[in-house]
Amino acid sequence: VTVSGAKGGAGTTLTAIQLALAAQASGRTTALLDMDLQTGDVASYLDVQFRRSVVDLATITDISPRVLADAVFPHDTGLALLLAPGEGERGEEVTERAARQIVSALRSRYEVVVVDCGAQLSGAGAAVVEMAETALLVTTPDVVAVRGAKRAVRMWDRLQVRKAEETTVVVNRHSRGTEIQPALIQKITGTGVAATVIPANFKELQGAVDAGRVHELDAKGTVKQALWALAGELGLVKGTEANSHRNGGRERGALAFRRRKELGR
Repeated sequence: VTVSGAKGGAGTTLTAIQLALAAQASGRTTALLDMDLQTGDVASYLDVQFRRSVVDLATITDISPRVLADAVFPHDTGLALLLAPGEGERGEEVTERAARQIVSALRSRYEVVVVDCGAQLSGAGAAVVEMAETALLVTTPDVVAVRGAKRAVRMWDRLQVRKAEETTVVVNRHSRGTEIQPALIQKITGTGVAATVIPANFKELQGAVDAGRVHELDAKGTVKQALWALAGELGLVKGTEANSHRNGGRERGALAFRRRKELGR
């Protein structure tokens, strides 16, 4: 499952973390990969200090279980974390090919792999979105974010990364009084929209976010309950059926992205 943002600050990282925690808590072995290579914050959100990162696997052509285990941080929650590099400029070392190998290695070992792709699409990120059984795009119900979601969906389609109907939009910070509702977002983007919406309640999150302990959110809180319900809707929790999309051989999209980048388009 990939989690991308319509724009920065849409709630991508929190969503990815809580989906992974829900899957792990249900008894499924779960890995969380931070592919927001320049500005990834999974480590900060989970109070982790670890020198190894996804970059350590970038040049390895045959990622053995032992090599993978050395790069992964075993979090107290049971999650296996593969973090973004501390030095953002090193993110460029993770190529499209490396991203495919890394995700394949994770999928061979864990039942669920959740990937935080951030809000900026790189060649490596495009490759991961192509591979995903379920690709989520997180947006907030405001004009700027929804425009960003529409722009992202169109770009994914142009680059043959993913079709609009193969993408699921998650509406974060939703309230009944908001003028832009999920049905309108679905119409604008041409995507599917998750039935579960995430309510606007930052006060509930602020303490845990500031402390870097979002894995300790109050189980009775409306935001956590909604995110875990979303995990159930997506089939990440044992006993639920996945509403997912197979990759269907969409590898050409990342190649197109790389070629356009090389041509300066």
